Amino acid sequence: MHADLPPVWPQDTLDCVEAILVLAAQTAGCSGAALAVRTQGQERISLIAQTAPVPDGLNSILDGTLTGTWHATPLPVFSHRLSGWLLTNYCDAPPPRSTLNGLATLLSRELGRVPRSFPDPRVNVTELLTHLTAFDTLLDPAKTWPDLTDTFAALLGSALSADLIVLARMNGELLWASPAPPAQRVQQHWQAQVPWSVQLPAGSISLPVHTNTARGEQVWHAVRLPGSVSWDTVDGMMAAQLGTLIGQIRAYRHQREQVQQLQQYLNLALKTAPLLLWVTDPDGTFQVAEGRGMASLGLRDRQLVGRTIHELFQAVPRALDNAVRAQQGETVSDMITFRDRTFEAWYLPLASARAGSVLGIGYDVTEVLQARQAAERAQLQAETLLSFSRLLDEAEPTHALTCDVLSLLSRMFRGGWAALWTHEPGWFRLQERSGVVPASLRAFQERGLPDGDTFGRALLAGQSVFIGPDRMPGAVRMQGLQAAALLPVTLDTTTGVLILTVYRSEAREWTEFERDLLATAARNLQRFVRRRHMLTELHRAAGTDPLTGVGNRRAFEQALAAALLRGPFTLVSTDLDGLKHVNDSQGHPRGDALLRAFAQALQTAFRAEDQVFRLGGDEFSVIMGSLLEEREVLSRVEEAVAAMREAGFPEAAASAGVADTPRDGMTGATLIQVSDARMYDMKRRRQNTL
Repeated sequence: MHADLPPVWPQDTLDCVEAILVLAAQTAGCSGAALAVRTQGQERISLIAQTAPVPDGLNSILDGTLTGTWHATPLPVFSHRLSGWLLTNYCDAPPPRSTLNGLATLLSRELGRVPRSFPDPRVNVTELLTHLTAFDTLLDPAKTWPDLTDTFAALLGSALSADLIVLARMNGELLWASPAPPAQRVQQHWQAQVPWSVQLPAGSISLPVHTNTARGEQVWHAVRLPGSVSWDTVDGMMAAQLGTLIGQIRAYRHQREQVQQLQQYLNLALKTAPLLLWVTDPDGTFQVAEGRGMASLGLRDRQLVGRTIHELFQAVPRALDNAVRAQQGETVSDMITFRDRTFEAWYLPLASARAGSVLGIGYDVTEVLQARQAAERAQLQAETLLSFSRLLDEAEPTHALTCDVLSLLSRMFRGGWAALWTHEPGWFRLQERSGVVPASLRAFQERGLPDGDTFGRALLAGQSVFIGPDRMPGAVRMQGLQAAALLPVTLDTTTGVLILTVYRSEAREWTEFERDLLATAARNLQRFVRRRHMLTELHRAAGTDPLTGVGNRRAFEQALAAALLRGPFTLVSTDLDGLKHVNDSQGHPRGDALLRAFAQALQTAFRAEDQVFRLGGDEFSVIMGSLLEEREVLSRVEEAVAAMREAGFPEAAASAGVADTPRDGMTGATLIQVSDARMYDMKRRRQNTL
């Protein structure tokens, strides 16, 4: 262990040096420690003691290029003739400089005792070595703070050859004293108003040892009672370094307690939460793999240890890519689906381990995502149905509303389109469509769909049809159609056949949620169609003469107002002559038949754009969609009379009057007055002729 020892250091000192080197290796986390010295004026550096082999080339200490992981800490001056260094071989990272400085000061003190007539009768080397090894006790997490306080005091007392150790706060408040004198004696001589000093029996000398703690700075006072040797510079340096060392030990214990607490929290989380924790080495081999998240994958704790990440995630390229990025020093977060489970995963490079090692953390969010998706589906369904209700409540024309409904469905089923079909013998014909249809399918749909296949027969029987990729005909699937939903809306003869369809290019089956949503949409649309048909029929009945089937007076007034807003038109007033005579001589049924025949004859004689109305009794009126010469208008009335006569009413006759806008007036009342006057004028002329 020793090499060429100078005669100035006896064996007791060298034993103490060896103990300090062992202490250095333990407290600084080193694999070895050594002491090297150089005599003034000489180039050669001598190795005094070591706990592990030291490489050649000690002279490199002087130029700061010590080989490998060895680190040199200069010793404080302990002799005018010698320089010294504490050598430590660190494993991962250099130890804290303050720790090494404290250990170097211990070495300086021991090596510097010889010039003071070593051995000092107050120094018990065996006791000092015992207390120096107590650093292990200071690091023991099982030790309580009162136990450590006694150990600190014993260490300070031995290292500084002090008779009494007193602990106080910065404000001078007494906290503790050892060896414990009578409490009254300590308190009696302690002056709280004089910080940093202890007033004990005359001749006592105190040396402050400052330590920083989590609760603030505290001061240890090393006291030599009367008759002891005074404190020197080395003692002061020793006190400062020991104070720093004790403070670091307390901080280290506090950090370790926090780490242990975090470890307890982590263990609790791994046992209770769906977490997966794993660590891989640079080769991608699992060194750690545990947590309750393993069970959700059908794995046991440590089952993955020894296997590689490439073997586990070969079917998940994204997970492998994330691991490679973490091996290269990048922190990555991602959502990974593996074995039907979804994990929110983090990949972190481990800086304190070998380069390329990775820490992985995964949290199983499958249930969370499923619950969120269910909530989103419920919200989507509610919003869609609410939008349907609003659309169906609006007084839009049927065509416009149908377009809005299809647009809503195509937006809801992204990547697809919606359509509405009507039926005629043999075919379903496209009525409306919304969304982007592949060009290859557009012409196919516009041509129509046959109603004789399995799907068509099911629809006409009132059944909904949901076609997934496995049932979709191959020819259609090749053109971009992967799934279709077909639902009958109406099948009765009054409203006609109406089929609602939704198509998509995504190859997946229809979910139960989608089926329910479309079925609800079809039912709501069915109710709307039937309600709109009933309203249309009621509106038509309110404006129709029940005997003849043409518009009644109410419908005439509405049509006249609309025509005045639209532009120039012709108004015809006509009277069926001889109706009273027919009723009196042949009966009212014959008169009713005459009225029906006249209404039908007028509809036949006039154009499709012209509207025929019965105003009451034998009075009729025609609103023509555009201006027409009076001669031609009267010719059409005569045409209607001729048709009645051919239909079995030889006595039929009629008078008519014509008024035009804007020539004869710009109001409905004026036009009616002019056309009636001209009609009665014709009636009088005919009567005079007869």
